[in-house]
Amino acid sequence: MADPAAETPLTPERVFREFAPRVYHLARRMLGNDADAEDVTQDVLLQVVRKLDTFRGEAAFPTWLHRVTVNAALAHRRKRAGRESHEIHDPLGHFDGDGLHGRPVKRWTMRPEQIVLAAEQKQVIERAIAELPEMYRDVYVLADTQQLPNAEIAELLGINLPAVKSRLHRARLMMRDTLAPHFEENYE
Repeated sequence: MADPAAETPLTPERVFREFAPRVYHLARRMLGNDADAEDVTQDVLLQVVRKLDTFRGEAAFPTWLHRVTVNAALAHRRKRAGRESHEIHDPLGHFDGDGLHGRPVKRWTMRPEQIVLAAEQKQVIERAIAELPEMYRDVYVLADTQQLPNAEIAELLGINLPAVKSRLHRARLMMRDTLAPHFEENYE
């Protein structure tokens, strides 16, 4: 099957339109918050657009973009770790002066109880991913959410293939243990 990126020329507009959501979601899952994901997405897209003319096509464009995103997220995490020791986080920063949440309210496309249940499930899963130790979270996100092959994950993270398999197995066990109380049925 031909690579769609090879069929249509890569322009900055196309990169932003087609690939920005992928970059954001990968960064969000690796970093655990919207603000950092937005920063990394912006950095990655600017870097990619600046270097678009140097893309040699040795790998598929999405693969190259994954590599750039993973590297940027890991670098951002290292930089953040240094800053966090000096910062105080204000949990009220998400609210405006009147105490209202600063984001716009979305229209309901489902019944309110369905929305609440789906949001709770997503929140539980995202929290479980965020609680994984970084070395397991990175492998889990790349394998189970981004569907990358283990060999590519090993290359991206600079670890060997058995380490990827071991970390992925352990991450899945940790996710199962964390999620079990929320999704298993209680038989009494």
